[in-house]
Amino acid sequence: MARALVLVVTLILAIVPARASEIKVAGIAIDVKSFDVESTKSLGGNDRGPALAVLRDGTVLLGGGARGGSIFTWNENNQELKFLGEMISKRERIQDSRFAITDIAVLSENKSVATLLISFPRLAPSRCVEVVVFRATYDRVKNSLKKNERWFRSQPCVPISAAQHAAGRMEVISNRSAYLTVGDLGFDDLPNRTKRGDLGSVFQISKNKVTRISQGHRNQQGIVLINGKDLLVSEHGPRGGDEINLVEPGIDYGWPFVTYGAPYSQGDYVIPGKTGTHEGYREPLKQWNPSIAPTELVQIPTGKFGRYSGGLAMGTLRQASLVFMRYENGKVSDTEVVSVGARIRDLEVLPDQRLIASTDDGRIMIFSSPTN
Repeated sequence: MARALVLVVTLILAIVPARASEIKVAGIAIDVKSFDVESTKSLGGNDRGPALAVLRDGTVLLGGGARGGSIFTWNENNQELKFLGEMISKRERIQDSRFAITDIAVLSENKSVATLLISFPRLAPSRCVEVVVFRATYDRVKNSLKKNERWFRSQPCVPISAAQHAAGRMEVISNRSAYLTVGDLGFDDLPNRTKRGDLGSVFQISKNKVTRISQGHRNQQGIVLINGKDLLVSEHGPRGGDEINLVEPGIDYGWPFVTYGAPYSQGDYVIPGKTGTHEGYREPLKQWNPSIAPTELVQIPTGKFGRYSGGLAMGTLRQASLVFMRYENGKVSDTEVVSVGARIRDLEVLPDQRLIASTDDGRIMIFSSPTN
């Protein structure tokens, strides 16, 4: 029987005026408001900002907290932060911010209940690391969370000493299915396609079925279904070679055999056979060298952000920026990198068509674009 997660405590933030600033995108002035949600950061190693999801009434779900496994709600109007429950039990936890809740996806919602998918890397009983996805129910009347059945568990389970690059980003297809990214988890036997199992792949998942879509990915930190048909992922290369890929069934995207980046050292967990090329494998739509450390992708609402209207926005870690791109006929073009002064961990679109981001320094940032 699924275990109910009981509401333990409610955190109410004192209402602090939002910090306001401005950036320019495509020559248009964009208003930026920043709100403090520092208690949602995950600690251990480098601080990590929370995962984001947005409900139709503007309620924001945040996944993280000091130990990485907490779910909160936040409301912009009164800046109220409420704790809902824990998704990661003590025996599954690794006190390291890399292994916090990765993503929250909303399968369905009404005024009383929201059905969610929540992904995270967890510590298995055999002391190795695997990526899992659980369905959860958010009772909006009782303000509580219930952890339900598991939809996905990656194999092989990777030794805890090696684990990194979990990925775990999701994009909803319907109220019964979603796409999921699984990173390479730092597995040192990646060149062996049989032994690598689920690692470095994109899947379609549902309650009773898991289908691999593609493989040969490294660390896919962003995913979006643009125009309802093209599935794009953003992913980290090694030293350089960050990419955006158009995901198509059955395609191998080349990692760890090829990369536009380079190994960090000869002691790295895998050494690509060819660097500075994707020879023999599908070319990325876009690649960056040196690295920008891309995170989540979203489709920009129509009529917003100037010439990027209907295109792509992407967060970055290393560049502390948002990247705006045009996307037409399966091609990425006209890229603009705009500094926002913070490492963007997650990125979503609010119901009123503003962009909302979470940052590694414990803020929510909201970007308001005037109509074109």
